[in-house]
Amino acid sequence: MPRCEKPVERPRYSCMLGGVLATAGALPKTIPIVHGAQGCGGSLSQAFALGGAYGTGYAGNSAIPSTNIAESEVIFGGEDKLREELKGVFEVMKGDLFVVTTACMTDIIGDDAKAVIDGMAPFPSPVLFLETGGFKGNSYYGYGRLIEELFLQYIPKSEEKDPKTVNLFGLVPAYDPFFRGDLDEIKRVLRRIGLNVNTFLTNDQTQENLLGAGKASLNIVVSRLYGVDAAKTAKETHGVDYLVTDLPIGAVATNAFVRLVAEKIGADERIVDAVLAEETKNYYTYVDRCTDLIADTDFQNYAVVVANGTEALPYAKYLDNEIGWIPTHIFVTDDLDEEQRAVIAREFERIAFENRPELIFEPDTYRIQQYIEQGTPQFVADQYYETISPAFVLGSTIERRLAEVLNGPFLSVSFPIINRIVVNRGYAGFRGGLTLLEDLISAQLTAR
Repeated sequence: MPRCEKPVERPRYSCMLGGVLATAGALPKTIPIVHGAQGCGGSLSQAFALGGAYGTGYAGNSAIPSTNIAESEVIFGGEDKLREELKGVFEVMKGDLFVVTTACMTDIIGDDAKAVIDGMAPFPSPVLFLETGGFKGNSYYGYGRLIEELFLQYIPKSEEKDPKTVNLFGLVPAYDPFFRGDLDEIKRVLRRIGLNVNTFLTNDQTQENLLGAGKASLNIVVSRLYGVDAAKTAKETHGVDYLVTDLPIGAVATNAFVRLVAEKIGADERIVDAVLAEETKNYYTYVDRCTDLIADTDFQNYAVVVANGTEALPYAKYLDNEIGWIPTHIFVTDDLDEEQRAVIAREFERIAFENRPELIFEPDTYRIQQYIEQGTPQFVADQYYETISPAFVLGSTIERRLAEVLNGPFLSVSFPIINRIVVNRGYAGFRGGLTLLEDLISAQLTAR
């Protein structure tokens, strides 16, 4: 797992435990349990709540049970505290799956949480265990590890595969703020070509979807980085093939995405052609209604995109390929190692930009703005230069300041989002592309 060499100002992620808690809290009837200090669960809940006011759900945020170890447990061990907590949890909470996690302190002092769990088994409901000390990785890594452990510890193996069932991975609850809306739209489109889709994290999902994941014929990972290792584990342990691709935003990307999936799964080409023709026609009929406004308001902009490794390139691709904007800078804000950066760089080179933007890997908020100000001619004493104007910034709420520096509007599309609530909004697929177009136009009109 990558590590930042220098301190990061206002990072766009939390620790591994934060990703596990956010993901477990989004799974159907799943209850995470923290074996750690009092501040861990509460602080992390406040952190991932920044993903568009991401709320409690079934048993998340302030409802997460915790052992709340203190000085005495640090000295003498906290295993008894964990036993006590597990007994209490099963007395007062009802869930279909429980996920026991550890924090930095309990990992450091060496508590054998797995031995405690094994010694108390069997439980009324299945119990999954992960070592999730925050120093082991960030929240995106935590998401992937939980999905892996679901295949290793919980999802039953099946020799028989359903050729029409697929699983969707790659979007991290809260840290990808539009994860539910995006998954819903991708599921809607894939269902139209005859597939059964397990998303695990949307409101229609149950434990049956989780338990049936091993019967799928394909795992679709809509991220080049997150969920890929889990998909590889699922192939090794359950024989489920996988496809790694980008998050599709807009008609062009969604057409390519659906055809890629259809070819991999062997879907009926006539059905695929008919569905995509109908969806595309509907999409551009709506876009056509916006053309007068777009023409009258000089809608084209230069754009700066600030987002994680899953979303940054898809947003930039949409701006260039779909609506004719000119992305100038793409900032990827994850803490990535060299191999992960190479993955993103390869995908960046494959995108056919009209004017190729600059790709920058930078997790530090201050350095992002500094990079623009120190590396762009309009901020130096030279009267002959091409300005980034009119400018538009797509990023987190933190980028409001960068938008002010560039004297342009901004739209919060990446974590953290604290200036609006995200309920079921999404930017993926056909409908998501239209929603993004609406939001971009609205932000520009509001700024005027």
